Amino acid sequence: MRILTFALLVGTCFVMLCTDAHAGAEHNVQVAKRVFLENLAMGRFDRLDEIYGPGFVAHAVSRDYTLEQDNDASRSWRAAMPDLKVSVLRTVADRDQVAVHWHITGTNSVAAGGMPGNGDRIGIEGMTIYRFVSGHIVEEWSVIDIATLRNQVERPPPVHSQSSATKP
Repeated sequence: MRILTFALLVGTCFVMLCTDAHAGAEHNVQVAKRVFLENLAMGRFDRLDEIYGPGFVAHAVSRDYTLEQDNDASRSWRAAMPDLKVSVLRTVADRDQVAVHWHITGTNSVAAGGMPGNGDRIGIEGMTIYRFVSGHIVEEWSVIDIATLRNQVERPPPVHSQSSATKP
């Protein structure tokens, strides 16, 4: 009887731990999506304390960024493409991390965020991995398809042909 009771207790604890881990991972996925669907897509930067934890850092190739700098970059993208649309294509959660595969489109109608404001439509994809502590994002790593972005915004200037009236 003691063995059966012990086995039931262990089994119950295991189920509770797995349920808590799943609930925590699902919460983290929803928080990660908010970065794209609320902050970037809608420009809602008023609830950052619900999303980010203390000491947040965004890691980039050449340096790290603070929360303020990271969100300033998002504001710049929104300024460069006022009609910005954001899609979360897929998410994967593993323990304290969530990966987000995303896609954005918009018209680069304003010179901002390193873009020239040439009026061209832009569409790029990227992936971001977030690390969570107590349900809040504390670290970020992003990869953006910069080559595609550059090809879309750095088009060569138009070639103007001379009219016959201006030819010598």
